[in-house]
This record gives sequence, C-alpha cells and structure tokens, in this order.
Amino acid sequence: MKLKEKIGEAFRLYFILVTLITILLLILGMLLDGDRTFSYEAFLSPLIYAAIGVIPVFFFNGDKEVTMKGLVVQRLIQLIMVEAAMLGIAFWGKNIDTYRSEVVIGIAVGVAIIFVLSLVVEYLFELSISQKLNEDLQRFQREED
Repeated sequence: MKLKEKIGEAFRLYFILVTLITILLLILGMLLDGDRTFSYEAFLSPLIYAAIGVIPVFFFNGDKEVTMKGLVVQRLIQLIMVEAAMLGIAFWGKNIDTYRSEVVIGIAVGVAIIFVLSLVVEYLFELSISQKLNEDLQRFQREED
C-alpha cells in the first residue's frame, strides 16, 4: 500500500475514532464521574486518543494481501497496541481515576468496542466503494457489448 493510501486510510479512521471516542467519553463520564466539570481542554483528549489509535495503520498495511487468519492476527495485535497505549495514558495521566477498577474496566471495554465499531464502519465504507465499482464495471461492460 502506498503512503498516500495509508494516509487516506489513517485520516478516515482518525475521524471515525474521534467520533466514537467522544461518545465513549460522554458515556463513561456520565456513568462514572457525572459531577465533574471540564474545561475546554477536555475537547482535546478525543483528538489525541484518535491519533494514537491510528498509529497501527502505518505498521501493518503492506503491499501483500493477507489471509483471513493473518488479518485477524493483525487486528488483534492492533487492538492490544491500542489498549496498551490508552491504558498507559489513563494510568499516567492525573485526571483519570484509575484507582477505581470500574474506570479501568470501562476504558478497556470501551476501547475494544470502539475498535470493533471502527472496523465495522471501515468495512461498510469499503463495501459501498466496491459495490459502486462493480456497478460501474457492469455498466461499462454492457455499453461495450
């Protein structure tokens, strides 16, 4: 995969992740820390988390097609990398109550859900593109006959 394609995929994934992370932070915040008030700096965290979540795109997408088993292994490694990064940030940061087990579990489960949802959205996006290409190819073939 060319660098231009990787960057395009990273941008698409980034904006999907920003949206899903914002929703996760809203849900976790309301459930686990509803009385806290935030400053405008709170708007920065989804952008940073999404940027970290995009990093595996640049390590795993190569020029070769992978088998389904290889793809599953890649995705699991990506999930582990993202989980480790997000939990590392949570434990390193001062604003997240990591001493409460429900917060750590919420973050871990939330990251996994967002990871799966981002894969589903990415799949649906790719499916719509491939359907459009197939329709265009069929129309082209009919016009040639």
